[in-house]
Amino acid sequence: MTAEHPTLSTMWLGGVRAMDADSWSRLVSTFGPIVYRWCRTAGVAEADAPDVVQEVFTAVVRAIVRFEREKTEGSFRSWLATITRNKVRDYFRRRQDHARAAGGTEPLVRLEQMAEDLDSTITPASGFSPLVQRLVQQVQSEFEPATWQAFWRTTVGQQPARDVADELEMSVASVYQAKSRVLRRLRQRMAEYS
Repeated sequence: MTAEHPTLSTMWLGGVRAMDADSWSRLVSTFGPIVYRWCRTAGVAEADAPDVVQEVFTAVVRAIVRFEREKTEGSFRSWLATITRNKVRDYFRRRQDHARAAGGTEPLVRLEQMAEDLDSTITPASGFSPLVQRLVQQVQSEFEPATWQAFWRTTVGQQPARDVADELEMSVASVYQAKSRVLRRLRQRMAEYS
């Protein structure tokens, strides 16, 4: 097995489906660079490629329970490649929309600024809510300091994942995984308050 063409064993797939942190870490560190290369080959800008990679793995998180092997080897890579192609298309579609709306109307600008998901609602300004502060403190205590810092710096500090990875001496894939794990836990805790 080469690094260029890794496979996902059934046992490893079971760990990923069970949301086992070690299995996810291994998945992201193994397939993250491959997805990144696919994105760059497809023409995604270097500065935007890590974000598209994160979108791919977010989609994988949501869909992994429905993944079914179609053949002994390569079916996960094919499935991942399909998700990557879709996210790359989304990326180019968004770029076209932004290009057309550059001088756009005021309502369109307001719509684009609205929070679409949890990532964009976790900001220093929203941290002043006592409920949010308590929730963030509780979730922070559940993670290692490096995991929390990777999440906080990329989400709240909006630092590029590559810079955070260098500062924390982590791989870029590990930074994305940390962000994903913390966001998932925050979503779970917020759902408990709903």
